Amino acid sequence: MARLLFIWEQGSNLGHLSLLKMPISVALEMGHEVFLAARELQDVKSVLGDMPIAYLQAPVQRSENAALAADPTQFLSYTHLLSKQVFPADDALEVLLRAWKTLFGMVNPHAVLFEHSPIALLAAKSCPFAKILVGWGFTVPPISRNPEEPFAPFPTTPRTPEVRTALLNDDAALLWKLNRILARVGDSPLSNVHDLYGQAEHTFLMTWPEIDAFGPRLGQRYLGIESIHVDRVPVWPAGEGPRVFGYLQMFPALEQLVKDLLATPVRALLVVRNAPPAVVQACAGTRVQITTEILDMRRVVQEADWVISHGNHSTVATVCAAGVPQLLIPRHQEQLFQSLKLVQQGCAAMVFQDQTAFSNAIQVMLTQPALKTNAIRLQNSMLPFEAMGGKEMVRETLGKQGLPNANNSSTVNHTGY
Repeated sequence: MARLLFIWEQGSNLGHLSLLKMPISVALEMGHEVFLAARELQDVKSVLGDMPIAYLQAPVQRSENAALAADPTQFLSYTHLLSKQVFPADDALEVLLRAWKTLFGMVNPHAVLFEHSPIALLAAKSCPFAKILVGWGFTVPPISRNPEEPFAPFPTTPRTPEVRTALLNDDAALLWKLNRILARVGDSPLSNVHDLYGQAEHTFLMTWPEIDAFGPRLGQRYLGIESIHVDRVPVWPAGEGPRVFGYLQMFPALEQLVKDLLATPVRALLVVRNAPPAVVQACAGTRVQITTEILDMRRVVQEADWVISHGNHSTVATVCAAGVPQLLIPRHQEQLFQSLKLVQQGCAAMVFQDQTAFSNAIQVMLTQPALKTNAIRLQNSMLPFEAMGGKEMVRETLGKQGLPNANNSSTVNHTGY
């Protein structure tokens, strides 16, 4: 059998794990041995259940630093994201690269699948195993065919000559930093920033072209994403009125959102996974109830009239595939891009997390039938997950890597770690 290592390094929600569930299940069905190096381990089983996986703690940067405090609204490209929020100072980055190389040597994988894992990807530059990117539109940046173009400008970035020149200068600065640290650990340099992601032989793009934050990519096959299935079904507040579901994190204006929902005839069920008990209890017995438990999204989207979320991809994709309108409250830049994509298609309304009131947006959701019409139109343009052929593509791709099958227990031997 082959030994496969799946990695989740960046990001903080379970949607990252949900992207790995299908390829992990396919790998196990093929008889391969699966290791998972995850950023967070405490909730892994809520997504992956009892799959026979060897779990490892991913080497990640935990401490805050000045770079992480940078305003993400000023980021114009993926280079800015990597420079300001992903790659730490030189010494810390060197230690992380060495930690990843040690982990690669311990696992000794035939293939590694990277889900939003740029530091691990950098550490793997000179490693001989097969490399596969896994992600949705934002976490798998588009690679230009012309390496002289800026690396993955964001959808909202002006395409002026002055901006292009500035972005190329920023790319050069990041390349210089990365190559300096690669030299410290004995690796050869990158030719350009594009090569960080361009080194991967394959990509599992787990989204739909219609909701890809960077827009449809020519020649790229999309796999879609399967919603997380759990046994807990939604129990809506009693009474009449539209059913509104929310999948949210604690944010400063949550109390105001609840207050504004209570001022309308809706019955709302909000999943706020990090909500303190006092917040949950304050809504008990009202038409807006809060729970910290994950619910079966497939059942939720069958019953909800509209959905509130921060624009995280796994939730957005599940709701879009069901033809349900959305109210989006982005908290991070990738969520903003995802939200803007749906607003442009007329199936969602967007507000900001620091608003003093949400009543106007709620009224839009209650009174604008075009949102539902456009949501159904988008649904009809998206192939069902089962028709995307994602499992077949994963099986075919893994089969082409020359991986030992279940009847061949040969291993690889990676040296130099």
